[in-house]
Amino acid sequence: MAIQTLIVHDHNIETAKKVALDINGELEARKSHFRVHTKSNFEIENLRSYHSVDLNIFDQGFDYNNIKLMVSDMDSTLISIETIDEVARQVDLSNEVSLITEEAMQGQLDFSESFKKRVSILKGVSTESFNEVYKNKMELNPGASELFKFLKSIKIKTALVSGGINFFAEKVTDVLGIDTYRANDVEIKNEALTGNVLGAIVDAKAKANYIEELCNYYRLSPKQVIAIGDGANDLEMMKVAGLSVAYHGKPILKKSCNIHINFGGLDSLIDFFDKS
Repeated sequence: MAIQTLIVHDHNIETAKKVALDINGELEARKSHFRVHTKSNFEIENLRSYHSVDLNIFDQGFDYNNIKLMVSDMDSTLISIETIDEVARQVDLSNEVSLITEEAMQGQLDFSESFKKRVSILKGVSTESFNEVYKNKMELNPGASELFKFLKSIKIKTALVSGGINFFAEKVTDVLGIDTYRANDVEIKNEALTGNVLGAIVDAKAKANYIEELCNYYRLSPKQVIAIGDGANDLEMMKVAGLSVAYHGKPILKKSCNIHINFGGLDSLIDFFDKS
């Protein structure tokens, strides 16, 4: 039986000991986490259900050091909010818009149609609402800054691809020092939304295509890409990337991802690159 390695994304040694005991494994302390090495068979989902901590298999056959590009979703992944929902909340349209957002993220509604519908509901809303959301509501998710600083330090390129609005994607890109981004354009006249979308919508297929486009540009294989997301609109890009990450993800996305982060921050991903 080959040795398997399980990453325990936690600093608490007692938690790590319990996990190691469950799978009859040998515990190894790393700088920011623990690893458990075992010859026992185990079901990762069963372990996750027993322990309130992030657990992921360290795939010995995957070359983590060969990763050259990380592509991430924005809303509820890099930032804590769904930006279009917050814009709607500013003008008392939250109930109408947020229900559509949730259905789309769960995969119950076509994303492109859902986006058009939400933007149409916001017809006449002042762009000042964008500024209010950015200044008062938009926060980076835990570990985002640390993750992007780390990726930059080891020369991994970064990209943001969002089914949200360009205004916010540009802000997040600037704050985190992301190399490139793609999001949706909405029509604005007289400093207000017309309710129309400009150009093609960044749906699930467009996200996957963006990864392929970036791979061509940087001359990379898709196996050298990490993709991170939380909802159904991220499904297709997970299939393209060499390594897929569900960050506090919806059930429909978790089924298709190698790595689950359900409790910790985005910086948990750094644990896969720890050579100590």
